[in-house]
Amino acid sequence: MMKKYWLCLSGATAALFATVISGCGMPGINMTKVEPNHPLLEQGAGQSATVYFIRPNTERAMGFPDNPLSIELDQERLLSLGKGEYTMVRLKPRPAVIMTLRSKTAIGPNWIIKELSRDKKWTFAGGETYYIVLKPVDGEFRGVYFVAENVDPFIARETAKPLHAVGAARSAPL
Repeated sequence: MMKKYWLCLSGATAALFATVISGCGMPGINMTKVEPNHPLLEQGAGQSATVYFIRPNTERAMGFPDNPLSIELDQERLLSLGKGEYTMVRLKPRPAVIMTLRSKTAIGPNWIIKELSRDKKWTFAGGETYYIVLKPVDGEFRGVYFVAENVDPFIARETAKPLHAVGAARSAPL
């Protein structure tokens, strides 16, 4: 009787676990979210800069760095970008914008959770298109941080092929 109970319980637990795990990686569940009220987003018909943010999948699971990556422009959050997704925004032209990438990671021999960030200055010109690939850098015990790299359209399209277009990028995919 007890053996039958444990078999039923373990089977139900395995089914629930499989359902939860499969839901985490479903293409229909987007992790990316653009903040609609960011002051640099172009709302009208002005001469905007088109910016694609591209976050490729990694070769292996990385823990906390697999969570959505926070992207700030001039110290205000523009969007959170999910792993394996890319999106597009139209920005007001600016000669000097500070982009900050924020993510959580585990550092040190005791795996302490810490937020890491990296800043980089960008110029966004009206009428131009930018393709920014966000890559994780594994610093081992120093944790994982992200870097932003401007790439050409060919590399952007090749990088985005296996990824999911989210938000405005669904109407203007790479």
